[in-house]
Amino acid sequence: MMTQGHLVNNNDVQNQKLELRPGIDMSRLVGMPHLFAKFIDTRDGFLIEPMAVLTLQANGRITGYSHPNEGSWIPYEHGTVSSDKAFAFITAMNLWIPSSTWQQSLGDIPIGFFCSEQEGINKLCLIPHKVATRKTKIVYLVASCYKFFKDGRTIPGLLDQLFAEGIEPERIKVVVNGCEENEDKDIDGISYAFSSHNAWEWSTLYEAPLRWSFDYGMLIHDTNRIFPGFRRKVEEFNDYLKWDHLPSTPNAACLIGLYSHQFLKRLNPWLKSIDGIDKRNGVIAEVAGELLLRAHTALVMGDPEFSGGSKPAQWREVVDIYNTGSPRHRRVFPSISLHKFIHPGSQPTSHTSL
Repeated sequence: MMTQGHLVNNNDVQNQKLELRPGIDMSRLVGMPHLFAKFIDTRDGFLIEPMAVLTLQANGRITGYSHPNEGSWIPYEHGTVSSDKAFAFITAMNLWIPSSTWQQSLGDIPIGFFCSEQEGINKLCLIPHKVATRKTKIVYLVASCYKFFKDGRTIPGLLDQLFAEGIEPERIKVVVNGCEENEDKDIDGISYAFSSHNAWEWSTLYEAPLRWSFDYGMLIHDTNRIFPGFRRKVEEFNDYLKWDHLPSTPNAACLIGLYSHQFLKRLNPWLKSIDGIDKRNGVIAEVAGELLLRAHTALVMGDPEFSGGSKPAQWREVVDIYNTGSPRHRRVFPSISLHKFIHPGSQPTSHTSL
């Protein structure tokens, strides 16, 4: 049995360290809602991929979520700790075969392991369901380029959609990259950062912590459209831990998601170094998950209409949305009620090709 816990990282969690130790405090778990998720070890930390918000009830039932793998729960007697400090999820097909067993804690977060002949072994976790409060300062970072800002084809419509969600002008920050010089402007109550940094949406992540103060910045593109419910889905996230990054999809598609100010400051030297990157190499870094893999703590945004579970982005039709003669692929981000319009096939290599 462990005599000393393994320190996972140095993030404080309510004055404690994320230390792996044997046993689970069942009194903190039973009857309390928890985020049930996959726990994925990454290059510099870990990624939490939500499956649902659920509650283990004292009578063995699971409420708030329904899946054959988690039909009920019972104390677990065959592990390395006593059964009052361990449990198992039991499949709905019977009353005794476990789908996963749980007998460790990371801080106050129960850790379990799913075991299946088809899927192998997967690490799981149950994070106390603590939702961010209004005290958390969230701003919306709109990534644009000088060409689109100048002709007005994208930003005005997007701003109207943000206003319709009740997002105040002072919480909207627009970064216009590819400018001849750096300048700050206030336009109709909205802060604009005109930047000579020229790296597509990466420039927004570079400039944001240098220009503004916030807890989290939500990166969106000027080629996004948002729909009712967007703000609530973005802002009501689990903040039990201090997250570096909350991507909107499991693979951080299009870099859309929440970023902590501290994380962006830590990334700033690298983001500065990629000034002038072309679209091809920018996309390579994005799809390789370069930002996600640099995060110490990351949580994929969950969809409240899907029991709090995460969802991948979905490809839809090709449509000429901006009257440019260049049709774009609609990509839907269901977890946050947002659509993104992307050049299909080969990506443009310069802003003049947009």
